[in-house]
Amino acid sequence: MPTPELKQLLLNDVLVDFTALKVKVAGRWCAVEAKQLMLLKLLLEHQGQAVPRDIIMDKIWPEVVVSDNSVSQLVTQLRKSLKDDKNTALFIRTVPRVGYQLIAQVSDAPTLLDKVTPATPRTSVLFITLGLIFGTIITLVSQYLLAPKAPSLNYEYQSRITSAPGAEVFLRYSPNGRYLAFSQSNEQQSQFDLAVYDQQSKTVHSIKNSGYSEEAPVWSPDGKWLAYFRYDPLSCDIRVIPVSNAIETWRLSPEFKLTRCQQRHGPTKLHWVDENTIYTTHWQDEQPRLVKYTLAFTPTPTLLEQQIVGDFKPITFDINKHNKMLLLEKDQGWFSVSEVDLTQSLKRTEIKRSRHSHAPLLFDSEDNYYWLGDDALRRYDYQGNEQLVHQPLGFVADLAVNPQTGDIAHAEGQARVNLYQIELDFTQDLPQIRNAVQLSSSARMDILPAVSPDGQQSAFISLQRRGITGFTHIEVWLKHKQRKTANLIATLPSDITPKYLLFSPNGDNVLLADEQQNVYLINTFSRRLVPIISGFEQLNAVHWSPDSHSIYYQVKKQQSTNEQAQWQDWRYDIQQMSNSLVADSVKFETLDEEHPLWQLNSSYLEHDLHVRTYLSAVLEQQLPLAQLLPSLELFKPAVFKHGIYYVLRQGHQLLLYCYLTEQKRNVFIKELGVYGYDIDINLNISSSTDGRQVVFSQVDGIETDILLHKAVKVVSP
Repeated sequence: MPTPELKQLLLNDVLVDFTALKVKVAGRWCAVEAKQLMLLKLLLEHQGQAVPRDIIMDKIWPEVVVSDNSVSQLVTQLRKSLKDDKNTALFIRTVPRVGYQLIAQVSDAPTLLDKVTPATPRTSVLFITLGLIFGTIITLVSQYLLAPKAPSLNYEYQSRITSAPGAEVFLRYSPNGRYLAFSQSNEQQSQFDLAVYDQQSKTVHSIKNSGYSEEAPVWSPDGKWLAYFRYDPLSCDIRVIPVSNAIETWRLSPEFKLTRCQQRHGPTKLHWVDENTIYTTHWQDEQPRLVKYTLAFTPTPTLLEQQIVGDFKPITFDINKHNKMLLLEKDQGWFSVSEVDLTQSLKRTEIKRSRHSHAPLLFDSEDNYYWLGDDALRRYDYQGNEQLVHQPLGFVADLAVNPQTGDIAHAEGQARVNLYQIELDFTQDLPQIRNAVQLSSSARMDILPAVSPDGQQSAFISLQRRGITGFTHIEVWLKHKQRKTANLIATLPSDITPKYLLFSPNGDNVLLADEQQNVYLINTFSRRLVPIISGFEQLNAVHWSPDSHSIYYQVKKQQSTNEQAQWQDWRYDIQQMSNSLVADSVKFETLDEEHPLWQLNSSYLEHDLHVRTYLSAVLEQQLPLAQLLPSLELFKPAVFKHGIYYVLRQGHQLLLYCYLTEQKRNVFIKELGVYGYDIDINLNISSSTDGRQVVFSQVDGIETDILLHKAVKVVSP
């Protein structure tokens, strides 16, 4: 089919307009990116045949070096535009290990004449009547279209509200929009003080600086009370103070303790939705759960009841005045944003799905809009349309929308995340630190360390979320123990989000896996990034052969729509640079007698579960699980042959421990500094096989300021 002359055609029941770059699905026109239609034309040229991935890369991105993941993402986007489900494909079929095939029925687009039947005398009067009605409708529609449009919102940068060392986070506007409450780092940046910005006087007032940590303030719906978490090294309370008098006297207001709270890995926000109801999260059954507090205020603020609501597992959430909840959850590597009606059946309605968390999130002041932060400040509607408001040099840590004006305040800044290496001596009764050095510089965020089995090398990801150039830079570096400086071994395309690194036994190669289930090979000598595994929905048990010549892995294969998916064993040969099927319909590879815990790695789908379950069982008499489990979510442990290194968060202090499995002893190793506010990065520990060489991420500081963007109503002509 000669595609260059294509203008319109039908794929099944979807009308595609190549000229206007749009498709009509279920009677509705939607815009489509040009590259998606380029891919569709390429599939049409090879209709009935599978188009290999390398041909797609050559045709869609000529003279541009892209990763194999770019093809997967483009196919996913095209399927989304066509409303095609990968599992029950009607348009595009995935041909494993080859490419993609167009399976839709293709026909010419219907013309206007195709839809017209010849007129008869009996139908003439009917046509005249319909013409009059149609003319009236056209007149009314024209009047409507020519009438002034409802105003939409644009946003203009107004000012920076704060400029002080440390972090300003947990932003929350008062119901009348005058005050912005937030938590501010103290001078040592080890705790948070409570502060309020008065928009009328343009002044920041210190409300609480008790020496404890006051976090996550929230206003009562009538604006007369302020609730917050109060942390000390051993306990946590939810407290409230009255704020109905002059702001200068709020710091003298009496405190009322509502209830004890959990010492978890950093508080979620409190959500005060009506006079007697506050929502937050609570760890139960090894996962975060939505908890509802019922209050009374006679004679003083008192907690009446506490209950778990639904089966939600919130990473973060927000609740608006209509009792609708905006919820961020994670499931099998995917992050979903859903809306939940708390007054009805608690049913989730998913409105966005992504491989990236995009926290924080909150409702907009206008219905059917919401905000997402992290790498940029974005406003969305429920149809997925995006409005980019602001791109920071660092990251967006928190958001707040003024309920009266629609103005958006956000905390943005940068974090210093470095890597440190320690060497331990196991010849004594307890492990002793022999040497401790900083492994990387503080110029960027250095994360995801991996130590070679012999402990002589360390690889890590160096990340700059945004720079002066406006781009995100992701690099892979290698540090040899006997060399002073690290060396760059790979620069990653922007569409790769690293998940973990894995050394070969001989230390000559490093595997890099991303969040899209793709695996790349990096040779430490040639310093080339080569894609070797891609195109699978689920990937498990990626591991090296003892001789470092092969990589074994499992993938899940869907036989047909009526059959259950089966696991397959595959092998990648380093010398041949090829993949081959080893066995079909195999057992899912996980923890058993042949695979002890220390031999598993981050590629095993149940790795984190096994580590969490094991530590929970052996430490439940020594540590509260409500403190241990969130700490394991924050900081991924390292399993070696004789034990497990893990980090425990107590208040804002991070403590490195080692549980020795043979001795059944829990040993404190060292303090890892203070981590006051959770940012969306991967923190983990890595160890050599014998546990003597340990590398870990350490957050050496977070700096954020609060910026304000003013909402401006725009009337379309």
